Amino acid sequence: MSNIAVERPAHRQVKMTEGFWAGQLYKIHQVTVWDVLEKFEKDHEEGIMKNYEWVIEGKGGRHVGPPWYDGLICEVIRGISDIIAVNFDEKLDKKIEAYAEIIAAAQEKDPDGYINTYTTLICPGKRWGGNGGSLIWQHETYNIGCLTEAGIHYYRATGKKRLLSCAVKAVNGMCNVMVPDPGTPGYPGKNIVPAHSLAEEAVIKLYCLFREEPGLSGDMEQEYGICVQPERYYRLVKFWMDHRGVHHDRYSMPHYMGEYSQDHCRITEQSEVVGHAVRAALMYTGLTALGIETEEADNSYLRAAVRLWDNMEHTKLHISGGIGAVHNEERFGYQYDLPNDAYLETCAGAALAFWAGEMHRAFGDGKYMDVLECAVMNNVLPCLSEDGTRYFYENPLISDGETERWSWHGCPCCPPMFLKIMGCLQDYIYGFSKGRVYVNLHMGSRYEGTMEGRDGSRLELAVEQTACGLPWKGTNRIVLHPQEKASFILAVRRPAWSGEMTVLVNDELADWPLEKGYFLIEREWQDADVVQISMELPAVKVEAHPFVTADAGRVALQRGPLLYCLEETDNPLGTDVLLGEGELKITDSALFGGISIIEGETAEGGKFRALPYYLWNNRGKGKMNVWIRQQKAGEVREERKEEAAGFAAHGAGTGAGETDLTGWEGRLYRRYDRNITFVPPKA
Repeated sequence: MSNIAVERPAHRQVKMTEGFWAGQLYKIHQVTVWDVLEKFEKDHEEGIMKNYEWVIEGKGGRHVGPPWYDGLICEVIRGISDIIAVNFDEKLDKKIEAYAEIIAAAQEKDPDGYINTYTTLICPGKRWGGNGGSLIWQHETYNIGCLTEAGIHYYRATGKKRLLSCAVKAVNGMCNVMVPDPGTPGYPGKNIVPAHSLAEEAVIKLYCLFREEPGLSGDMEQEYGICVQPERYYRLVKFWMDHRGVHHDRYSMPHYMGEYSQDHCRITEQSEVVGHAVRAALMYTGLTALGIETEEADNSYLRAAVRLWDNMEHTKLHISGGIGAVHNEERFGYQYDLPNDAYLETCAGAALAFWAGEMHRAFGDGKYMDVLECAVMNNVLPCLSEDGTRYFYENPLISDGETERWSWHGCPCCPPMFLKIMGCLQDYIYGFSKGRVYVNLHMGSRYEGTMEGRDGSRLELAVEQTACGLPWKGTNRIVLHPQEKASFILAVRRPAWSGEMTVLVNDELADWPLEKGYFLIEREWQDADVVQISMELPAVKVEAHPFVTADAGRVALQRGPLLYCLEETDNPLGTDVLLGEGELKITDSALFGGISIIEGETAEGGKFRALPYYLWNNRGKGKMNVWIRQQKAGEVREERKEEAAGFAAHGAGTGAGETDLTGWEGRLYRRYDRNITFVPPKA
């Protein structure tokens, strides 16, 4: 039995139907997907699929793009698969079919099912980073992990198995190299762990797919002559996790990949999120997925996941939901090292959202959905320009006016990750446990399927969210359609950002208990019962933990799930203003088809205007600022300028006076309190 607290519905059971996010996904489907495909197909003039064609033709010595290009096109396939699963698009389906045939033909050139075009074309004698190769550079496990995801998601979307067969052959090949069965060639296997994580969760997904659909194994053998062994897939991921930090018999080079690849010590000893932020968050996602599928009384994988999550959330998470402060190696900084010109890669934000989703599956706590929502809204969505064709790699919280989105990049890894998380965003809206239905995200949508009752029976059920006004208005309407009258709990998430929140059931107000961030509404439900949600969405100032020296004496502006910023276009006198204690005003604007902006007065009596951070840099270059100086009566604070190249830890404890941590327990950010007074140093 899996360790699942809240299970997600099948992807095709949920559809975005209206409101803000339905509009975003429509643009992504109609514009961004085609933009990404066109640019990849013209990349480096030859196009990304040329690598597979050269493998088919046996032409080595050349490769289009960096070694991880195989993975990027497979990530695009996964994202598109999720999109067409609910909004079928014949042109996109045929495009993926054509890609699948080329990938399969390239794989057939190798008797072991090995597929990594860079290694095959450039360094065929250095598979898996052996013989002086570099697993960090070659990206073999990463690329095969992306292929595995693509095969699974395309199969679930269309029922077509060709790409899935490629994934199974490639994973079988990894099993033969790393976890061969006793008595078979190569036993006991080579000590190789992913240098760029992703394969861990992907292979767990493959394991789960064949357990859920046992007949699919027979199809693979009958149609493609492939032997499917799900338990080996689980064993492979367990091997990878258990051999992090085990270097004495490491096969691949470099033997010691250090904190950069989360290989500095065993996973049971890791207590701090470190290294390359994308690699880290994807590894932690796989760690959590493995823990969910591991039946142990003392689940060391889930305990490690909680330990690492708490370290990240309490000391290394930017207010935008971004992670990875330091430009060098795109890595985490020290605790509370949160400079405003931080790296905050789009891919890292997407990876964090995936990790948050797995943590919610494991523990069912609304706080994980708070982080997922924040990361997607304020670190991933800003990647995309309003016209759907330009992209941010980095998402800093301050700009001198030189930062802008690019049409394409030498390492275009962010558009594929963007498509992946946006394509599956609907998967996180609802959740289920025995006798309970969860509404995790307030988004216009509809679920159609079944739920398990407390007695184990199945109930046909539809749940829809209509008239959802977020992120501009704090309204939502949940309508339930059980096939028959039934008693169960509807768990409605109360977001951490919400002000006063009221929940009416059929126009009746009651005092619903709150548990793990959810209102628990228990009653007998019948068709067309309505739950009306009303949330206050005041514009608020937020301050950072006193140890975050980069934001000392500064506040950020938020309203609902949105982070706001000052952009030079709206503030010609500058974005580094000093705010007074005046009230913030919310104003409707016709910009970008209709948004809400925040206006107010500076301490000097001037005016300022802030717009949602995800929309900045859509009106040309200009300065931008998220953390704004705040006047506080009676307080004198030395302002420290933190940069991503510096280390906040060097400044820890250097400020004058004592640090009052009252009210900061378990928090990295909180609403600004103008009444907190400065504590002078002791004599």
